Amino acid sequence: MVTVKYNEPWEHWIIDNVFSDEHFMALKDHKVNDADYSNANGFRDIIKGRTFLGNEYCEEFPALKPVAEFLNDHKMFEEKFNCDLSNTYCRPEMIHDRYPFFHAIHTDTPEKKLTLIVNIDKEDDKNLATDIYVNKETHYAKTEWQDNRGLLFIPSDEKWHGFAPIEYNGIRTIMIINFVDKGVWQNTSQCYV
Repeated sequence: MVTVKYNEPWEHWIIDNVFSDEHFMALKDHKVNDADYSNANGFRDIIKGRTFLGNEYCEEFPALKPVAEFLNDHKMFEEKFNCDLSNTYCRPEMIHDRYPFFHAIHTDTPEKKLTLIVNIDKEDDKNLATDIYVNKETHYAKTEWQDNRGLLFIPSDEKWHGFAPIEYNGIRTIMIINFVDKGVWQNTSQCYV
């Protein structure tokens, strides 16, 4: 894991080799989900058939369990990124985006205490990485796609990000890992506990 911190347009980290080779291949080789993107509107909550690496899912697909266990290391994230995850669940999601999906510019909701977006694989040659913004109206940069590269930040109301509309072919595979507040998050089936 090679980590570089940036302060513009807001504090974030770019991480190369987020996953070990073994973990990365388990993710890359995992079956593509059949999520329904027919009503894609720029937000993920409308998509049916999403894949969360919760306990039950990892029992069904044991090759993913070591990945979830690695991600559930609260102490490692707390020490590396100076954050408090003591009252959180790890919520790892495997995503297989299809065009015309884009992710509208947004900030993460307050119950999310850490966000990590990791590029896994893509079928198109275009840069399909996450976009970061100064504010809701001002694009700052598209991060550079590299397999097994992550964008990590501690959510706040200034950390605008998304996936700007772009035409692309095939599947865009990423992971979004959130640490979510136990006192607020109700759907623990989405979490690796």
